[in-house]
Amino acid sequence: MKKPFGFVVIEMMVVLAILGILLAVIVPDYLQYQLRSYRLEAKQELYRLAGLQQDYYLQNRQYSVRLSVFEGLQDSYLTPSGRFRIQLQAQPTGYLIQAQAVGVQQRDSDCQQFSLDHLNQRQSGPSAVCWQ
Repeated sequence: MKKPFGFVVIEMMVVLAILGILLAVIVPDYLQYQLRSYRLEAKQELYRLAGLQQDYYLQNRQYSVRLSVFEGLQDSYLTPSGRFRIQLQAQPTGYLIQAQAVGVQQRDSDCQQFSLDHLNQRQSGPSAVCWQ
């Protein structure tokens, strides 16, 4: 006895419905995970620049007021992924380095900006827990 053809179509529709449900659950979580992973890039860049500032201070007895004094850097530039803009703000006795989310990274509503100063004080916004 032959298997009815309509039964195979119903089975295929059930499988497609299950796959659709799984994708609807998995894809948004994956995109949020991807946005959170780029936070690390911004933090690493801020720490790298803080190290360069410390070296500059040891040689010149003051912090640099421009990022362009460091080889290969501009005063305002994007991280390699293009998701954060890095800038330096000179302060009377130190510096403040900031990373601001741009482009696709702005979808990360919890952590739009990171900052690090000469006292190693870390701030982030709008949520204060982004450095953890």
